[in-house]
Amino acid sequence: MSPQSNYPPNSAALELELPTSIQMRRRPAVGVPQFTHARDSHARWVRAVNGMFGSFAPVGRPSSDIWWERAQRLNPTAGDPTPETRAALEALTQSLNDDAALNFIGKIAAWLDCGRMAATHLRIEQALREAPEIAATELPPPVFVLGLFRSGTTILHRLLGEDPDNRTLPHWESFDPVHTPEGPEPRQRKLAGFLRLADVVSPNIKAIHPMDAYQTDECRGMFTNVFRTPQFNVQYRVGGYVNWLLAQDATIAYRHHRRQLQLVHHHRPYGKRFVLKDPTHTFFVDAILEVFPNARFLFIHRDPVETLSSICSLHAYARSVFSGDVDAHAIGAEISDSYLLRLLEPAVEAVDRLPAGRVAHIRAPDLGRDAVGTIANAYSTLGMELGAEARVAMHEYMRTKRENPSPRHIHTSEGFGLDPAAIHERFASYCTRFDLLG
Repeated sequence: MSPQSNYPPNSAALELELPTSIQMRRRPAVGVPQFTHARDSHARWVRAVNGMFGSFAPVGRPSSDIWWERAQRLNPTAGDPTPETRAALEALTQSLNDDAALNFIGKIAAWLDCGRMAATHLRIEQALREAPEIAATELPPPVFVLGLFRSGTTILHRLLGEDPDNRTLPHWESFDPVHTPEGPEPRQRKLAGFLRLADVVSPNIKAIHPMDAYQTDECRGMFTNVFRTPQFNVQYRVGGYVNWLLAQDATIAYRHHRRQLQLVHHHRPYGKRFVLKDPTHTFFVDAILEVFPNARFLFIHRDPVETLSSICSLHAYARSVFSGDVDAHAIGAEISDSYLLRLLEPAVEAVDRLPAGRVAHIRAPDLGRDAVGTIANAYSTLGMELGAEARVAMHEYMRTKRENPSPRHIHTSEGFGLDPAAIHERFASYCTRFDLLG
């Protein structure tokens, strides 16, 4: 196992003395049906709570000023947020108010999420300010995993996390990258509690995208900590915020990302290379190269019909916890005309401009058939070597995954009002190039 996979080791992770309210217990596997409407997508008690309290605002109208004030009150020595982060939270807050149609649980979730991330941002800035030597921390050369949501990026990234030469981020480390003398356990427990609560409220999300506090995970948290990621639009419908964000200079987010990587690597250094994954990396290749000029890329590709319907299902189930205004066909129309599809082929063009040895393309079907062989070929393209220990660990990961399959996730493009033939026609050249229709 790699350092990130066993930090703490699996046995230690299970033996942590978590408070009773957040003890990690196995839940029975639950299949995820085709999404139809928000009202049919969650447990009766969730629907009852949202229905009973209706438009009641338990914590007031979302307000970035109030969130910053609260974060500074909880962290009185932390100072002020950076101007660009203050602007980003203001844009997100406006969209939460204008676009998201939050229900009762959604209003509480937005309050808790934004307040927590504001406080984390202040603590990150304080940690960097108080240890200026961190800015000189040299990072291992980065490899970024690219690919649309639901295209196989997660399994690819977690397989790469089994290579002891790769330095990835366990979920707790991107969730809260600030080192403390107490060690990582308080952060791990806090995240475990959040994930346990999320599992109770919406077990479908865990079935679609399994997460735990200790597993290799994407670096989404390092962008939410500065409120600059399109991923907010998965959980909440915040189209106005996404439009604002895409008009901004993306290097702002990636410079903050780099500073947080330096923060975590300064306190816990290892690995020959950083391997970083977030589906939205796909749309910001030029910004990545400006901030990480030595970056290499692994780009995974899947049939866009299968990918799109799974993306729609993820968005629908995630949002329907926090809003009653979620409809399958409306989600399909939104996603099919969103940045997710508009920017896919430009992303391929961006990596095509790189010299040989800087990008390796992977087909999702190949990864499914022969994961280790496919990754070994990709390593070779990037001038890397897949060692024997990594091969054994990856084989073991896939064996365990086969023996413990995820609950079935049912989704169809037709269920979201989309025409498979039209999608294939739209992406004909892309599908042909990567042989995605066989």
